[in-house]
Amino acid sequence: MSKKQKRVFWPVLALIVLALSAIALVSARTRPRASSAKDAAKPAIAEEAVQSSPDNAKQRIEGEIVGTTPHGFEPRQITREAGPFLLVLENNSGLSAVSLLLNGGVGPPLRNALVRREQRTWSDIVDLPPGTYTLREVTHPGWVCNITVR
Repeated sequence: MSKKQKRVFWPVLALIVLALSAIALVSARTRPRASSAKDAAKPAIAEEAVQSSPDNAKQRIEGEIVGTTPHGFEPRQITREAGPFLLVLENNSGLSAVSLLLNGGVGPPLRNALVRREQRTWSDIVDLPPGTYTLREVTHPGWVCNITVR
């Protein structure tokens, strides 16, 4: 390799490595989290929340984290025991706002929330009796997270 070729080769190689690193970083930040088989068997649990009971004794409750991506909800199915829990929504959809409806089998929505892009996270403590429920995004009919309470 001539001296002139060496002078061109190393800067070009450095630029290629830098470009590939930048692409890998952007790709890793925008890719939805992959779920392993272990994660599929165990629902995503949010940090435990503290709820005050009527007699001012505090009890810890579990939480369920549901994320929105450009392709819908993650996870698409939650199964849990009856009792109060913290429902957390992380808005990673890229939409300016996500309009949520939590429905039971019949009747009006149990929860209705608008989560704006700037807010990114919405949460509420819900206490659902045993049954089947759906969490939907109003403007995307295919975005559904089924919640089964035993």
